[in-house]
Amino acid sequence: MRRAPALRGGRRLALAAAPALLLAGCGFKLRGATELPFRTFYTSLPQSSQLGGELRRSVRINGATVVDRREDAQVRLDMLSEALEQEITALSISGRPREYQLRYRLRWAVKDASEGELIAPNEMLLRRQITVLDVQGILNADEVGLLYRDMRLDAVAQILRRLSTVKVAP
Repeated sequence: MRRAPALRGGRRLALAAAPALLLAGCGFKLRGATELPFRTFYTSLPQSSQLGGELRRSVRINGATVVDRREDAQVRLDMLSEALEQEITALSISGRPREYQLRYRLRWAVKDASEGELIAPNEMLLRRQITVLDVQGILNADEVGLLYRDMRLDAVAQILRRLSTVKVAP
């Protein structure tokens, strides 16, 4: 027995809407903008820095103004160190590298306008594993670049979450 076309269309609609209803029912929602408790922000990262560019862009998107002079900022982020590292973590039977661990290490601190410490100097370490499929054991530079970019974006998101918790005097 054939079903009516309208019934089949209704079933398709119900199946398509089910995942959205399940996500809404569990409390899932997109993160959206982070509320920053300050109006002006300065970072010691150079304008040419990829991390600095991403951080400045994210702070602007979240409602604060990025200033060029340290004295004009309510909040100042000082990057104490930034390092890209890689280490061989597995070898093939022939002794060639098969797996690497890429690391992105940052040390940073946040101060207010009166040089008071809002976030003490701390270290952030992000890691990614990469497997080499090349017989020579050589890393693909494009893939490594994408992984470091991913870690940089992750670092910016973590820094923003920390910045959203600081208590700034008006």
